[in-house]
Amino acid sequence: MKRIICSILSFILIAGLTSCAPRETTVEKLVGVNFDEVDAIRFFNGDTGKEYLCSDSEQVKAFLDQFKGVKVRLQDDQSPRMGGGINAHLYKDGKEIGVFSYTKGRLVNDRAFYDLIPAFSREDYNKWYDKINELGQLAPGGIE
Repeated sequence: MKRIICSILSFILIAGLTSCAPRETTVEKLVGVNFDEVDAIRFFNGDTGKEYLCSDSEQVKAFLDQFKGVKVRLQDDQSPRMGGGINAHLYKDGKEIGVFSYTKGRLVNDRAFYDLIPAFSREDYNKWYDKINELGQLAPGGIE
């Protein structure tokens, strides 16, 4: 009986400690990249199949500055979903150092879904989405 009670208390303690684990962090920490070191971004539009390599320092900074100070919170619902949106592959000196996806109202990293806090406006999202479609080329194997 003592063993059962100890087992139950241990389970409750472990469950309590894991639920206290931080579920909120910054985008930079989540991706594991100092955004100030990024010198190029290969954007990929998951909806249209177009990709755009951007090495213009002002555009790289403008895109990544949107995420400075923005926090992400792990969503409770982690069920599989269709891909899409903007995939950002981050480069430093020609080497990929990180990647994340940014879809209306959420961020995806390593197949986990996060809410953006504060959430981005649809207008900001559409600005980058349209730029990739306008300047990008169809990715190899893409269908238009």
